[in-house]
Amino acid sequence: MKTLSRIILMVLASAGSGTLYGETFDATVDWNRRVTIGFGMSGQVKAVEAQPGEAVPLDSVLAKLDTALLEIALRKASNTAAISEAEMERQLAVVEREQTLYDEGSLSAVQLEQAELELSRTEFALNDAELEHQRMQHLLELATLTAPFDGWVVDSDFMPGQFVNHEADTPALMVLVERGRYLAKARIDVTAVEKLSADRAIQVHMGERVFDVMRSYIGLEPITGADGERRYLLKVQFESEDLIRPGTPCIVKVF
Repeated sequence: MKTLSRIILMVLASAGSGTLYGETFDATVDWNRRVTIGFGMSGQVKAVEAQPGEAVPLDSVLAKLDTALLEIALRKASNTAAISEAEMERQLAVVEREQTLYDEGSLSAVQLEQAELELSRTEFALNDAELEHQRMQHLLELATLTAPFDGWVVDSDFMPGQFVNHEADTPALMVLVERGRYLAKARIDVTAVEKLSADRAIQVHMGERVFDVMRSYIGLEPITGADGERRYLLKVQFESEDLIRPGTPCIVKVF
C-alpha cells in the first residue's frame, strides 16, 4: 500500500511540474529554410566573398560580377537624362513665350501647336532616359549577390573569372540555409492529429538539450510510409545558436 501511494504521489508531482507529457514523437532535424540563389544576369565573376561552410549575415555580399561596362552605361544614361531634362526646360520656356505671342495675336495656332508637340516629344525623351537610368541601376544591383537571411553557405558553383549565364539550363548557383532556426519533423497518425491543439505546449529534446517551440504546423495531406500507413507531417520550429545538422534525431514532446 505504501508503494502504491508513493507511485501516485510521484505521478502527481510530475504532472504539477509540467514533465508529464501527453504525446511523444520521434523526429529528425531539418533546416528551417534552404534556398538556391544565383545572379539575375549574365557576366564574369569578379569576386567570391563566401565559401561553403561559412556563416554569412543578412545582406552580406556573397559574390560579385564585373560591372565596369554597366557603370559606363549608367554614367551615359545619367548624362542622357540630364541633357533631356535641360532640353525639356528649354522647350517649356519656348512654349510659354509662344503662348504669350499667340495671346497677343502675333502667332498662329499652328505654330503654337508645333511648339507644344515639340515639348511633348522632349517630355517623352526625358521619361525614356530616366527609365534607362533606372534599368542600369537595377542591372548593377543584380550584379551583386547578397544573403537573404543570416545563414550558412552549403554549396557554391562560383569561382573568380568564371562566366555565368543566368539563362543556361544549369546556371551557376549558391545554396544557403538559415542559421539559428531549425525544424523538427515527425510523422504522426490521424489520432494524434486530432489530439493536438494550438494551445498545447511543445518542446524539442535532443539528449539533455531542450528547446521551446516557436510555432508548429501539421500537413494537410497524408503521407504514405513504407509500411503502407498514412500519416501526417508535423513540423515544429525552434531556435538554436549552435549548428545542428539535418538528420539529427530528436524527440518532440507535447504536454
